[in-house]
Amino acid sequence: MLFGQRLLALRIVFFSSLLAFASPCYAWGLSPDAKALGLAHYIMAVCHDLNGESAQAISEYQKSIRFNGLEPAPRLKLGDYYLRLDQVPQAIAQLKAVIHISPQNTHAHYLLALIYSSEHKFDLAASEYERVLKNAAQDEPADTDVYMYLGQLYYAQEKYSQAIDQFLKILKIDPANTSSIYLLGSIYADTNEHSQAITAFRKVLQAQPENSEALNSLGYVYAEDGVHLDEALRMIRKAIEIDPSNGAYYDSLGWALYKNGRCAEGLMALQKAQTFIEDEILYDHLGDVFKALKENTLACKYWRKSLDLDPHQILVQQKIRELEKCIASQSPHRQN
Repeated sequence: MLFGQRLLALRIVFFSSLLAFASPCYAWGLSPDAKALGLAHYIMAVCHDLNGESAQAISEYQKSIRFNGLEPAPRLKLGDYYLRLDQVPQAIAQLKAVIHISPQNTHAHYLLALIYSSEHKFDLAASEYERVLKNAAQDEPADTDVYMYLGQLYYAQEKYSQAIDQFLKILKIDPANTSSIYLLGSIYADTNEHSQAITAFRKVLQAQPENSEALNSLGYVYAEDGVHLDEALRMIRKAIEIDPSNGAYYDSLGWALYKNGRCAEGLMALQKAQTFIEDEILYDHLGDVFKALKENTLACKYWRKSLDLDPHQILVQQKIRELEKCIASQSPHRQN
């Protein structure tokens, strides 16, 4: 029975391969022999694929392209292989060739988007995802994956309104999508729209009471606003119980304790966070706590560490200037 299924699979592959090469628009100007040899090597490559013979498959795809470089199918397969082998420049070259031959090839645009995302080339990745959405709009109107990827890219670029649009599109298709609701809440928190952030995080927790990210984020927003501090501490501690190696959660705990006037305990939590993460917000918090503990030199030290990671923090710069003036004014060696 398994042998029969394998023969059926091979017949399907061969038929699909013939369809892939059937369109005459890609092969104009090629001799019938070149097209036939290109197809033969492609079919051989597919057979090697089925047998898990990667090196032989790659060799046959390359031969197929040499005989007929105007077909997208072997280039797309080769791009897939290069990507899996972490040969990124070669993968990009093949995928771009696919798009040059077949501009509507959604798979090639999608793979390029993944590559550019991994390289933090967010503008290029977003452009590829936009092409995927445009190409797939009629075929897969309910596919939310691309909206999610594109929304996250816009979020990473701080293009908040565009990110919100993508997450709202997901919720229009899937109103219970907690990932989109959480990310919307995160954007609202980042843009100081705390009432909307709180609403979003609460909605996530209604559906998923053990969602550690929502527990931590809601607790942190409460701490930032100086409200519901006992509830904030309870939620953040619960998040830590769920994910005890998450440094961001210890940072939230330390900040909530500091806001509650428990600076020594807050310092211990923030120092625990340091064992997991290096983050400009964490260092800013440590600076604030050390200042509250009248450890001014250490406060300045951590604010400077925060600026090392993000030099554009105007408030942190201001805190350093003000504290340095205070230290100078208290110095016994200050000249009159």
